Amino acid sequence: NGNQPEIREKLERYGIDIMSVQELVMLILGSGIKNYPVEKISEKVTYEIMSKSPEKLLSRLQKIKGIGKSKASLICASVELGKRIFNSTKCKITSPEDLIPLVKHYTLEKVEYFIAVSLNGAHEIIEIKEICKGSSNKAVIQPREVFSELLYQNAAAVIFVHNHPSGNTEPSPADIEITQRLIKGSEILGIKTLDHIIIGVKNYFSFTAEGILKELIE
Repeated sequence: NGNQPEIREKLERYGIDIMSVQELVMLILGSGIKNYPVEKISEKVTYEIMSKSPEKLLSRLQKIKGIGKSKASLICASVELGKRIFNSTKCKITSPEDLIPLVKHYTLEKVEYFIAVSLNGAHEIIEIKEICKGSSNKAVIQPREVFSELLYQNAAAVIFVHNHPSGNTEPSPADIEITQRLIKGSEILGIKTLDHIIIGVKNYFSFTAEGILKELIE
């Protein structure tokens, strides 16, 4: 519970769009229970929201220690409200600038997160999905995990995103190598890789804008 003031201060200083999913959940929950802080509860809630299908979310949330029917209902309502607002906007990605505001909260993380942004044929976002997280300088990506999600969503295209906690957004040899592997996999499955974006606190690097993606495809 001690982190609540810090999260509220972060909200006031940086705005709501910089908050991580877990921090947003903590704000919704407000507090934990005896010997079970809100950080632990929010971690389990975030996993249920982000890593599993939306079916039976209410009943799954109520199985988490510290989450009763009231809080579970509030979380479900928040998730559904976000979905309805998001769907109504039909967020279309035409350039990296369209996507950066939706993922920039990852730039404050101290470890790397690798994200797949699935899109439909009109390049409207289907989902922004955390694939994995790693150490301060490496996230271990399993292409199988990436493409199983994309196939399930019937995605037509994908944009890969990951953060560099160091702030240096220049791609490493490993970044280029995994991008090439992912491109090959997406081509086999008929899913177009539109970009790979590396984000930092102050800037970003777009494989497409820099011409690297085209070179890797050729």
